[in-house]
Amino acid sequence: MNSIINKNRVLISVTLMVILGFAAYGNSLKGKFIWDDEYLIRDNPYIRTWSCLPKLFTEDIGTGPVVGHFLYRPLQMVTYMADYSLWRLDVRGYHFTNILLHILTALAIYWLVNILYDDRTLSLFTSVLFITHPIHVEAVTYISGRADSLALLFMLISFIFYIKCINTGNPVFCAFALLSYVAALLSRESSLILPALLLLYHYTFRKRPSFKCFLSVFGIALVYILFRLTVLKYLLPHLPGYSSLFERLPGFFVAITNYIRLMLLPVNLHMEYGNRFFDFSDPKAIAGVLILFSLLGYAFRKRNSNRLLFFSVYWFFVTLLPVSCIYPFPMAYMAEHWLYVPSIGFFLLVAYGLRRLYGIKVFKVPVIVFMISLAAFYSFLTHRYNEYWREPIKFYERTLRHVPDSIRTLGTLANRYRDMGKHDEAVALYEKLIKLNPNSAKAYNNLGVTYSVQGKYRESITPFKKALEIDPFYAKAYNNLGSAYKGLGEYREAVAAFKKAVEIDPFYAKAYNNLGSAYGYLKEYDEAITAFKEALNIEPNYPVVHNNLALAYYKKEQYHLAIEHCDMAVNLGYEVHPELLKLLEQYRK
Repeated sequence: MNSIINKNRVLISVTLMVILGFAAYGNSLKGKFIWDDEYLIRDNPYIRTWSCLPKLFTEDIGTGPVVGHFLYRPLQMVTYMADYSLWRLDVRGYHFTNILLHILTALAIYWLVNILYDDRTLSLFTSVLFITHPIHVEAVTYISGRADSLALLFMLISFIFYIKCINTGNPVFCAFALLSYVAALLSRESSLILPALLLLYHYTFRKRPSFKCFLSVFGIALVYILFRLTVLKYLLPHLPGYSSLFERLPGFFVAITNYIRLMLLPVNLHMEYGNRFFDFSDPKAIAGVLILFSLLGYAFRKRNSNRLLFFSVYWFFVTLLPVSCIYPFPMAYMAEHWLYVPSIGFFLLVAYGLRRLYGIKVFKVPVIVFMISLAAFYSFLTHRYNEYWREPIKFYERTLRHVPDSIRTLGTLANRYRDMGKHDEAVALYEKLIKLNPNSAKAYNNLGVTYSVQGKYRESITPFKKALEIDPFYAKAYNNLGSAYKGLGEYREAVAAFKKAVEIDPFYAKAYNNLGSAYGYLKEYDEAITAFKEALNIEPNYPVVHNNLALAYYKKEQYHLAIEHCDMAVNLGYEVHPELLKLLEQYRK
């Protein structure tokens, strides 16, 4: 009878997690690709065919769309590949996968807490808080945040099977623990913290370790580090000489203060907190120092009488270490999605307090009512914050209100405005960006592109040249400079710029095409044909190049070759110039 009751309670808990997961995040299904989603998924050729699977395990996640990222997360990319095979670029499918992973992670938390404390009510309370709290919007609603849920899911599964191995001595459980840990490491770098969490478990619960299993986990971590340092030649994103530990450390304490506030009062959540530096005299830094050492000290004193308190507090701070300011991250001093793993400690502690009250008969109903109300409140906030992620422009504008000096947000929003035809707004943002970061070659290049799309080719040349002063090896800026000269009819200058672009980047098909086009205007058709052929060697199915090559062959009266490439352009969906089509049709007759 007890086993039937327990099974029913588990089934109810699983059903509740699924309902809460979709209740809180269901409206995210209507969202669009945003920020990193655009190049990791929408514009990434690597995820569109399973033949690229080996590349996902040998290169960083930005290689497919040719964006330097220096993050090695092949399992994250494999899930995108699986998503693409199911629903192509229908964004709803990717959001559905994120929600499902979040639900599975909450269920894994339920499983782990129940193994640790043999208390299904405590497990349920912890999982409900985790799955509904809005602090996880950035990790769940943001498709590119998937690495957080993947890594935590596999870390928890590894932790669970490790404990089962300790309790039973069954090597099969150890094998599952090791495989899950490998999957976690291939999902996100911060999974390296798992051995420290296992040591925390042994110390907290006075469990003798299985040295063979623990050393195997530790060995996997070492092999992973060596692989990153030798084969990939980097462990984490890093800028040499970025800043000293003394400069970064106050930011960690400020982050602690902000994290505690966000967990207690999850309002004004937003992406991007900026890469700021703080002084130790900052009130939030002082508060962070007091919070850190008072909580760690109090929990340590209670390590024997209240193991759950000790485990929860130390879980929170230990799992913050990979995203603390000890390592010089070039992105930010804090981020909301960095709380995805640490938050378990916070929720476990809150659930413990509620569980104790729940055990007192007079408080049982009030606790149930409070939990329902809290879950509803969190779900409401999560649902509301999801709305900000649905429309890119709305998202960037809101982020910029919170972090007006965010270079990344300024640049992205400016690009969006330019694509929408809001050129004045784009120019204003690029100019602000340049003022904040005068050495940004990319900002100058984008400013020049904005002038070019308005037909202001003469005005665009100055920012392109400034970009090249800052970065003389900026192939894209040379290509854009060439396009500006071509727009002005200065074809010799255009040829020189395009040549420089392909000299820097020999695989720049677009620049080869532009070079051929410039030669065409100079009526140097042999040189044009050579350039177009180079472009097709790089991208054989480049329709506009086939069209341009057909035109060049036609000018040289090599009609059979002109027809061949004209047909290829048409087959690739390119709208060939009607005059060319007419002339070629006449030749066929």
